[in-house]
Amino acid sequence: MSATAATTAAAIAVRAAGTLVELDSEQFSKIATRLQQENGALIIHGQTGFRQKKDTYLVGNQGVILYCKNPGVLASIKVDVEAKSLSLLL
Repeated sequence: MSATAATTAAAIAVRAAGTLVELDSEQFSKIATRLQQENGALIIHGQTGFRQKKDTYLVGNQGVILYCKNPGVLASIKVDVEAKSLSLLL
């Protein structure tokens, strides 16, 4: 699957799921790494914000999208998809 297709699929999943759960970076790192290892879940990274950019990470699990916003890169996360553009509609 190309990065564009994966990003599009993730965007559709976010809209379809409708449930976004924000976690702190430590919680997200633990859960996302476990999901990636056990289920092959895709971890998506992009930047959000207009004036102050934040690194944002997303992973889906059973219809729920888990995400975190961090002022810098999370070194402990292995990113599968680097989003060209990322918008969270909260």
